[in-house]
Amino acid sequence: MKKNNHIEYYIFLLTVLALGIIIIWLLGPSRDLQMIALASLSIVYALIGIGHHLINHDLVGKIVIEYVLVALFGIAAAFFIFKGGFGV
Repeated sequence: MKKNNHIEYYIFLLTVLALGIIIIWLLGPSRDLQMIALASLSIVYALIGIGHHLINHDLVGKIVIEYVLVALFGIAAAFFIFKGGFGV
């Protein structure tokens, strides 16, 4: 049985996420632009993950839902942090 080596996928994903975090950091003065960049990064994360599973022929609905929910959770957490939490 052939062992799948996904090192290229992980390097690509970490590179994209690192660049996204740097962009978000550079947009520091503008919370709105940071939020747009973070939402875009979350969407790209989900697309990369779904694409990876599609290429490896193991994409099922459960995996798509998982990636979409993780991306939405990241967006919700960022919105909560950037907009001041509970407003206290």
